[in-house]
Amino acid sequence: MEHRKAAAGGEGTCDKPQSIEVSVPNIDGSNRSSHSNHSNADSESYYDSSSEFSSSMISSEFGGSEVSEVSFDENGIPRHRAAIMKSSAPTYPPGEYEDDKAEMIAKLMDKHASAVTSSLVDRSNLIQSVTWLSHHVPGCVIKSLFKIILKARKRKAKELRRSQREEEKLRNSQRTECGEQGETKEEEGLDTSNRSWGALLNNHADTTPKDGTGLLPLSADNLLPLTKNHHSALLFVDISGFTKISVMLDVESLSNAINSYFQMIVNEVTACGGDILKFAGDAIFAEWKVSRTESKHNLAHCVAMAAKCAASIVANCSDYAVVSKPIGFTASSRRTSILSRRSSARASQLSQMSSEGGESVELLMRRRSSMEMDGVQGALSRASFVEGRRRTTTTTAPDVATLNVKCGLGAGHIVGIHVGDDVSRREYLILGEPIEQVAKAESAASHGEVYASPEAVQQLVKSGSLRGDWEEAVVSGRPVQIADRNDYFFSARRRRASLRDSRMSNEASDVLGCCDDLDTIELRWLKKMVSLYVHPVIVNDENERTVPMRRESDQERHLAEAELRNVYTCFITPLIDYRLTGDEEKDQRLFKLLNDIMNLTTREVDSVQGHLRQFILDDKGLVLICTFGLRGSTFPNMIAQRAVPFSLAIHKALEEELGVKSKLAGTFGKVYCGVVGGLERHEFAVLGPSVNLSARLMGSEDNPGILVDKNVRLLTSKLFFKPIPAVDAKGYDEPVPIFEPIRNAAENQWGQVKRNFVGRESEIKEIMQLAKEMTLHGTASRMLFISAMSGTGKSTLMVQATAHVRSMLKKMNKRAFVTRNVSRDGDSRVPFSLFRSIFKDVLTQVRQEDEASMGSSVPSGDFSVSGQWDNLSLNSESTKDSTMSTDATRFRYVCQELNAPPEFAEVVGRRLLGLREKNPNPSNSKAKPPNLQAIVDFMADAFVRCTKHAGLVLLALDDVQWMDAMSWKVVQAIFERGTNVLTVCGSRPPSSNPLGVDRQFWSDLHGRFEKEGRYSELSLSPFKESEVQEMIATTLEFGVEEIDHSFSHNVFTTSGGMPHYLSYVLESIKRNQLTYRMENGRIGMKTSAGSDSKLGFGSVNELLVYRLDALDATVRTVLHLSAVLGTEFDLLDAALAYEQMFGVEGSRRLETAESLRSSFDVAAEEGIIEQSFVFGEEDDGDDLMDEEENLCHTLGNVNISLKGRKAHPFYSENRRLRFTHDSWKSSILNLMLDERKREMHEHVAVSLEKELGDEASAHDDFEKQSRVLKHWKSCGNFVKAATIALNAGGQLMLIGLNSQAILYFDDALDILKEMTGELDVSCHGGISAEVLDAISPPELEYLIKLNIAKGKAYTTLRQPTDGAAAYQSALDILNATPCAFDGDFDRTVSFPIFSGLFAVLKMGATSLDEKDLCAKFVEQARLNGDPVHYGRALAMEAETLGRLGNFEKALEVVERIKAIYDIDTQHAAICKAYASDRVAQAFTHSVNFHNALGRTETALDTCDYIMEEIMPKSDPKNIHNMFCLVYAIVIFLDENGLAWKARDLFQERVVDAFEEHFGSGGSTYSKPMFKPVLTMLDLHVNEQQEINNLDELVAWAFDEKSFEQTLTSSDKTWASFSANPKAVTAEICFSLAKRRECLENRNRLLRKAIRLMEASVENTASLPYANMYAKRRLGAMKEYEKELGLDLSSIEE
Repeated sequence: MEHRKAAAGGEGTCDKPQSIEVSVPNIDGSNRSSHSNHSNADSESYYDSSSEFSSSMISSEFGGSEVSEVSFDENGIPRHRAAIMKSSAPTYPPGEYEDDKAEMIAKLMDKHASAVTSSLVDRSNLIQSVTWLSHHVPGCVIKSLFKIILKARKRKAKELRRSQREEEKLRNSQRTECGEQGETKEEEGLDTSNRSWGALLNNHADTTPKDGTGLLPLSADNLLPLTKNHHSALLFVDISGFTKISVMLDVESLSNAINSYFQMIVNEVTACGGDILKFAGDAIFAEWKVSRTESKHNLAHCVAMAAKCAASIVANCSDYAVVSKPIGFTASSRRTSILSRRSSARASQLSQMSSEGGESVELLMRRRSSMEMDGVQGALSRASFVEGRRRTTTTTAPDVATLNVKCGLGAGHIVGIHVGDDVSRREYLILGEPIEQVAKAESAASHGEVYASPEAVQQLVKSGSLRGDWEEAVVSGRPVQIADRNDYFFSARRRRASLRDSRMSNEASDVLGCCDDLDTIELRWLKKMVSLYVHPVIVNDENERTVPMRRESDQERHLAEAELRNVYTCFITPLIDYRLTGDEEKDQRLFKLLNDIMNLTTREVDSVQGHLRQFILDDKGLVLICTFGLRGSTFPNMIAQRAVPFSLAIHKALEEELGVKSKLAGTFGKVYCGVVGGLERHEFAVLGPSVNLSARLMGSEDNPGILVDKNVRLLTSKLFFKPIPAVDAKGYDEPVPIFEPIRNAAENQWGQVKRNFVGRESEIKEIMQLAKEMTLHGTASRMLFISAMSGTGKSTLMVQATAHVRSMLKKMNKRAFVTRNVSRDGDSRVPFSLFRSIFKDVLTQVRQEDEASMGSSVPSGDFSVSGQWDNLSLNSESTKDSTMSTDATRFRYVCQELNAPPEFAEVVGRRLLGLREKNPNPSNSKAKPPNLQAIVDFMADAFVRCTKHAGLVLLALDDVQWMDAMSWKVVQAIFERGTNVLTVCGSRPPSSNPLGVDRQFWSDLHGRFEKEGRYSELSLSPFKESEVQEMIATTLEFGVEEIDHSFSHNVFTTSGGMPHYLSYVLESIKRNQLTYRMENGRIGMKTSAGSDSKLGFGSVNELLVYRLDALDATVRTVLHLSAVLGTEFDLLDAALAYEQMFGVEGSRRLETAESLRSSFDVAAEEGIIEQSFVFGEEDDGDDLMDEEENLCHTLGNVNISLKGRKAHPFYSENRRLRFTHDSWKSSILNLMLDERKREMHEHVAVSLEKELGDEASAHDDFEKQSRVLKHWKSCGNFVKAATIALNAGGQLMLIGLNSQAILYFDDALDILKEMTGELDVSCHGGISAEVLDAISPPELEYLIKLNIAKGKAYTTLRQPTDGAAAYQSALDILNATPCAFDGDFDRTVSFPIFSGLFAVLKMGATSLDEKDLCAKFVEQARLNGDPVHYGRALAMEAETLGRLGNFEKALEVVERIKAIYDIDTQHAAICKAYASDRVAQAFTHSVNFHNALGRTETALDTCDYIMEEIMPKSDPKNIHNMFCLVYAIVIFLDENGLAWKARDLFQERVVDAFEEHFGSGGSTYSKPMFKPVLTMLDLHVNEQQEINNLDELVAWAFDEKSFEQTLTSSDKTWASFSANPKAVTAEICFSLAKRRECLENRNRLLRKAIRLMEASVENTASLPYANMYAKRRLGAMKEYEKELGLDLSSIEE
């Protein structure tokens, strides 16, 4: 209060006071007491500018007043000078009132008692609130807010003076004109301007919000982040022991003990003039700031004051005993003062220091004498607060804890930064080297010691002396001890005490006095701003306090606000470099980043209604502390629905929005929640064991990103958690289990990194060097192929190498993106199986910038990956509950952003990648298949684009021998297009395990890519004996030199040097304790009598069998089931199959599930099975939420029941299980009888098929269908397997994946083929006659369907020879199977055989007799009587006759077709049975027949009939059928001078229809013909007109690969309809050669046209009509050559 006394006396405390003149009414008749406080606020005179009782009214009551001067010091603190009232005559007789102020209040109360009282009470409450809240905020923050008020006042005062000058000018002019009247106006002017300062500050006080927002205009200087540079001494006080007492004491005793202790420390800091910046849990940061105006208050002086404070703290506060409540304690009794309890220790200290002499005692005594009320006497006067409980008896306390303290001191440049915003929350941070200094100094200190940094020591010796060899420590950069609990090791020079000594850095601490000088508007703004720095719990409590509650003492408020609660505490540390660089630009970026981190955190925590406790930079680094469970943030399911989702969201948001990685930890437990500190400076905090545990887990080196404790894990059901080794923690009796939330299932398919990994050092270094070169030089993508036999350690090597690469890049400060996949047996049947997992990793990188755009329309257009990927947003603005919460919605967003065809979301997302949406778009259920190359391009470019931010992309793929062909294509595209993508493939030797990779790409890898250094191989061999010896030593924990050679040789022989088998052998040795110390001092192995070797096993397989036999029968049964399930499987799949096998139902399910889990635990302990924790299904919980939503609209009670998998006890805890090595699975299967295996496969198939029936989405999930097919095949159920194969294969064919479809068909066919013995010689379609004799009609039906489907797939792949073989097999089986002649057999199944054979016959793939084939088909169809099949048979007969040149007979057959064909009723059925309307196409062939016979007019009439009657009624989406109808007509019209008509027909019916229904990315068999036909017609139509793209057409014509080779495979197919493709390309060259613009290329073009047409004549020798067309056109070309007089035979093209 000294500075206020000086101000009242008219003398400032600053060297250069600043003054401004303001209008303040004279309301102080005398100087205010320096000890005025809020308790007598009602007797003070306050003014309220927002009410009618402003100071102007007070002034009018006294007939006017003069204006006094109010000055402010350099820090904006008002020096309140009493405004002396000068009235000509008092209203009341002299002496009636004590002073003028009393007289003023009395007069006001006479007239406005009620209003004045209300106004004064409101103002008093407002000041109380500001004062109480300010105790939670550092003094420097309060000071900065007062400075803002000062700046606002100065601006308003400047405006006021300007207006007064204008008014003065006006009065002067009026005085000249009006004389005496002007004096009256002058008085009125003075009276008008005599208003309160708050009114001057805001001219619209009546409309000001009550919360104080918007009251003060802020300049650009006040925008956050707001920073200020200064030099300070920084003190870090670390307290220990709170954790123990938090579990010993009740809340009242705990609050008293904590705050009593803190009060002592706070007293010491404030007595020495320090400013407490932060209460960091059980620690304190205090600052002594260098003065900018007083040279004596330099850094050396600040360090000396801080050192004195620290020394006093450890002297007074060390070894402080806290006694828990014993018997005999009473609630009303109080113990003596804390300081009194320590008087004996204090006296001893003073005596010792006096005997030593020197200045230390004098300094100590002087410090004590200067404390005044804030020192000893002040503490004693508040004994009611700082005292604890007092014993009333001599009963011994049952429990005793000791609080201790140590200090670290630093000094130097500090930047104070205000972060946050003006709405949610603010925090004050400090940055600078002193923080690191105090952390190191504190860590060097023990309890009761003070250590100072070298920088602080250098300043300390400037103001005094320091005992000891401190110079050496300073030079070496080590902290120096300057005091302990018993002694000071330093002394300071005496200097004259300054008035500022007790307020060095805390001039704004007298908030109450400063608030007296503020008007109500300023107070409201100040409260609003201060509240932003205070914990929300305190702010809310303060805003809700009633008048009676405001009469509570500070001690009572402390106790009332203290609680013991179960709280979720989350510690977050952003992993950024927060060190100051001195570079202003860099530092400003850091400040902005800190502000962004603050605002992002408050946004996320506010979105789930949690609390931000603190943002601080301390000894743990940069830390944010958030809580759930305090007053105002307690909710049902708080952990699962708010706390854990927040932790995941903030972790993602920091990285995705700000590019900041972070580590965080969440714990849940009982903690102390309340105010900690002294009466005048304290903060709201949470203290307890779980808080300490959270801080420890956050900073743990083993923290991968997020860790939680056991309580959090148990309260969270929707996530899976990976167990982490338990930790010992303060406040916990036993080690605490720790868990990591699983975010990426793929990360857990690889097992654990081995710390004691042996061998493969050269291979790992080679991979690391390759990764390093790519990272540093930004090279093109590379591939490393690792080949090894099973058991050689390939997978382990890849795991270790990946970990080493990660670690290396981390040290290089390079960002790595690692995505992994382990292919499984059966993945070759699942298209894009690799990217079902990898593409999900890529999708996690994708976020929608504005989620509102999800519903916006996407412009139509071509799908261009390369052209549109740059528009893709990879950052999100929010990670709150998002519409982008699933992979499916993210994938749909990607498709929309790229303008991908609509079928991508359906076909690619759902069918290929297995992405499931809760509410899929029903319009996509019949999505058209996209072009496969477009899918490959999309996935490859998506992967490259989404990962280009990384310094290195590591694509680690294991067991690629099982990877499907389409996945290989994407890997190839990534390799060819990407940069800095290192693909590491692990595989068994390709020589015995063929890969699905493209042959040309595989050849290029071993050719040009290997020469370019982009491809390399590693071949792993077994360990050498020396490596075996090293592994023995490492595993058994001996030295290598201790292992006897006979021991290592025996192990080497048994294991064959195979690392995996070697681990089995060593584990067995270790389990059975088979080692001993030999006489020579080396380690040997005990002999096992009666065995061939010391191990007792002839091979590793025998060892595995021995270990299996040692297991319990129940465990063995579970392992049998596991082996049948496969190398890798779901726990839930195993449980469902187990229940199916043993008929478990109802109440027994839970008990059985627990037994099953126990068996897997045993297998895991034995090292047979390993577990991988994964997320549940994406739609987990959707059914429950839907049910809950439905219940909201009903009144009855509804029981929610789940079906299928979701009803199982394991559903919410599902995980992946896998054998640690295939050798375990193989050994188990070898022990099982075949019948037992088939039985188990059937049980598994039944349980899995139920899932296909329960979940509609599973019907087109190829991965699930593949698994079911595998088990039906293994149990030998042909019908079930064929049903799955036809369904899955048909879906694959629809989207163009014919190769994968063939694999499904062969899987089912293999069931019957494997029944064929080796001695059987009579086979039909690979199946023995014995098997065919035994099959039933339904089995025969499926057998024929499978071969027909296989033939169609081969034909579509343009492999007609294989297609012909499949169709022929179907025909042979039909003729050789007895049941085919039963009446129960449906012979229509066989009709597609004839159609297929006829199709491949036209392609030249079979030598069957066409006439015989047609005759059989026609007869069978006639007997059947179905016009659909009979019409198809007749169409085949007509086409065959035409191929043989019998055009007249062919036309007769066409007339028979006309009699039975009805397009309205038969078209759809024909297309369904034969893929296109082969019957209608017979009319197209008849155009050729008529034209061949010279009946041009009849042919034209037939064309009109087809165009008018057939085409309009045909399915426009069946482009293949439409092309077959149009092609012959187009060629005929073009040849007969109607090229324009032909072009319009082809454009409308084929090209435009294809674009409309399939888009440019679609595919169909005839698509390669679109461009040649359309180009030929365009050239003919525009023969006499200019063509813009003529140069492109010429270049295309000379490009043999794109111009000719793409059409070669379909040459004979289209020649059977009309001109063959070579004739069309020849026509294009001929038309170009005849154009004037192509004169220089004419000869080459004409030569090529003739060559192509000659080839057409040769190729169509067996196709009369196409041959006739080619000969006619060749003649025309030869004639043109003759006209030009050319001989082109010698000209090269």
